[in-house]
This record gives sequence, structure tokens and C-alpha cells, in this order.
Amino acid sequence: MRSIVVIGGVAAGMSCAAKLHRESKDVDITVYEIGKEISYGACGLPYYISDVVSDSDQLIVKKPEDLIAENFQIKTMHQVLKVNPELKTVTVRNLNDNTEFEKEYDELVIATGASPVRVGFMKKDIKRVFTLRDIPDGRQIKEAAMDEKIRNVALIGGGYIGLELAESFYRLGKHVKVINRSKEIMKTFDKEIREVLLEELYAKEIELILGEEVKDLVADDEGFVKGVKTSEGFYEADLVVVAIGVKPSTEFLKDTGIKMLSNGAIIINDKMESSIKHIYALGDCATLFHKVLKENTYIPLATYANKQGRVLGEILSGKSTSFPGGLGASVVKILDLTLSQVGLNEKQAKDKGIDFDVSFIKGYDHASYYPNNTPLYIKYIFDKKTEILLGAQMTGSQGVAHRTDALSVAIDRGMTLSELALCDFVYSPPYSGPWDPMQIAANVAKK
Repeated sequence: MRSIVVIGGVAAGMSCAAKLHRESKDVDITVYEIGKEISYGACGLPYYISDVVSDSDQLIVKKPEDLIAENFQIKTMHQVLKVNPELKTVTVRNLNDNTEFEKEYDELVIATGASPVRVGFMKKDIKRVFTLRDIPDGRQIKEAAMDEKIRNVALIGGGYIGLELAESFYRLGKHVKVINRSKEIMKTFDKEIREVLLEELYAKEIELILGEEVKDLVADDEGFVKGVKTSEGFYEADLVVVAIGVKPSTEFLKDTGIKMLSNGAIIINDKMESSIKHIYALGDCATLFHKVLKENTYIPLATYANKQGRVLGEILSGKSTSFPGGLGASVVKILDLTLSQVGLNEKQAKDKGIDFDVSFIKGYDHASYYPNNTPLYIKYIFDKKTEILLGAQMTGSQGVAHRTDALSVAIDRGMTLSELALCDFVYSPPYSGPWDPMQIAANVAKK
């Protein structure tokens, strides 16, 4: 019986293992997961911290005991320390008793995800300083935040996680400050969209400390954090979350010869094969082929992890299929705004040397005469000569997410602005005008 070893039991790893188990019974599958939980929705952690989701168990899709089978073993609290491609073995540490052993494989699947970036000012002896990656992190942060004595929360980093958590702590009634080294937050979005977000953050009295680099965290006499020292000043904080980015969890592969990007992401092809035969990688520890850029990039999103896992499960079962890549489609809720993007932003288009143009409009999510319509801001990036849509960004309080899905299909299919403008979109006053804002934006952008 063929032995398949999967390293990582959350989104990508469990999607792969579960699909392979359903498709093929003549394989022996062993999943090693460093944590206690498997198959959970890490993207739900900010909503657990804000108490929108009351119980962390609601984020768990499957438990190890739900997947027990004769040829399907899930080993939680097991850390893979080393991979030996020549011998086709992995060295594993059982974290329950600290013993080590070797496990042979015929095919190896690496789905170790990504870890929060840690920096020098994060001293281990200072209490109430956190990063957010998994359910135990979420539980610790929520437990601390529920203490009524915690009033001032500092979030270091102005990206997706930092600003999602800004909403979490705002909903808990905390005074929230976001400290960011760059003067720009949410840098994957272009200026026009960021400016709308800034207005929302200021309206909710989120304190933004931009263009200042954190130098140190300061603790009180009992070892609890009491403030953040930056290049420009000192800011009080009873709780700190550091969210300055993530990096692929691939350090244990450094001596294998597997080809990686400079950040440690494993380079894979459309079959999820790495540069070493019989070793596959997927999810947040691997690259993604960008359909517009036509190159391997790093975009750690749960959507890709789950899709790649399902496709790889089919491949390992013997089916002829592949994963086509992605467009970086993403959406995030920050306070009363939704922000979404798909395809290229301006920086990516410039770096690629594309001759492009842009269009930006303010529309409304539904007909003006129907009550409670709200602004909808849409930006398009398109090829100047062909008018093919290359990227789209949108923000508003209603109607953003599913419109972005439609724009993702348009970009994926190489549609022009004219084709998008005449798409057959539904119309009813509570949902849109006769011309959907997406079409209005396309008509404005056309020559």
C-alpha cells in the first residue's frame, strides 16, 4: 500500500488528505499536525476575539476523531523536524512525550502554512503581547481582552490582520491604536480605496500612528506590557498584537534542496509538485501562479489552500487534473466598510511594465429612490490598448463582495471594458440600478 505523509492538518493539508481518502482506498495516509486542532477556520479568529463568534469550537470543521479510519491516521501534537528526500523519510517529534522517530513515505505533502513574523522587540518575558495564527492564540487574546482593566490596545501593523483586529477590539469597547512603520495602510490597495478606509477609521476614532517604527515594548513591574516605544514617541498599551506579516513555515526544509522564493515559499507547478520528485507543497507555504502576471507569486489565502488541497487529493488518487492558479481575489470587512480586490493593483502593473490606464468612480449599491442606498467606490486597472480588464478594487458598506466575484470572472476570462459593460447582470431597485455600478465604471473607463 502506498504511503502518503501530509505535514500540516489545517486547510490545505486536511483538504488534500480527506479528498484522497474519499477517492482512493489503496493508500495509507498519515497527517502530522503540530497543534492540537485540525481543519479549522483561522479566518474566523478576529470574530471570535470580538465575541461575534462566542465559542472557538464553532471554527472547527472536523476533529481528529471524526476522521479515524484504518488507513487514515491523524497525529496531532507532532512536529516534523526534518525531511530526507534521498531516503524518503521524515523525522518526527511527538510533542506529547518529546520522543522522535522516522517515518517513510512514497509521496510527501507539505502543507505547513505560514507563521507570523516575529521581531526583536517581542520579548518573551513581557505579558499580554501576542501574535495571531491559530486557535490557541485566539483564545489567549480573547481571554486577555475580556478583562475590563484592559482599555488600551495597540496593534502593530496596518495590513489585513491588524485592521480586522482593530474592528474586533473596537467592538469590545477598547481604545484602539494602529501603529504602522509605513505611512500607508493596506498597501495592496491603491490610494483611492485607502482614502475611503482612512475616513472610516477616523470616523470610528481608531487612532492611527503612521510612519513610525516600533523600537521597544515597555513592561510594568509585574511584567505586563504598558506601552510601545516608537521612533517618534511612547504610546500606552495594556495589550499588544503584532501583525506585521507572515512568512512560510518552511525552515525545516533548508537542507533539502527544495527550490523556494526568497521568502521561503516552496516553488510549485500546476500539479503542486516541488522541485524534488515525490514532494508536493500547497497552501500558505507555497507559491501561487498568478494568471495575469503569468508568474509564481506569494498570496497566502485560505481559498487557494482549500482548492489546492482538493485538486492534489485528486492527483494523488490518479486523476489527470491540475490547479490553474489565481488572481489574488480577496475581501475584508473593516468596521462598517468592505474592501475587495482582484487582479493587479497599480504597483504590480507598473512593475510588470504594462501600459495601463485606470478609472475610479463613486456609485451606489442600489437605486437612488429605494431607501438606504450607500456609496460604492470602484477602481479599474485595464490595458490601455486592448481595454482588457486587469484589476479591480471596490469598497463600500453594501454590495461589494459578490460584485467582486463577478469581476474576478471577467478578469479570468480576459474581458474588455465593452464586454463587461454589456454583461447580463440582474436588476431590481433594492439591489442595483438598470446599469450596475460595475457597468457604469466600465462605461466611464472606455475611450
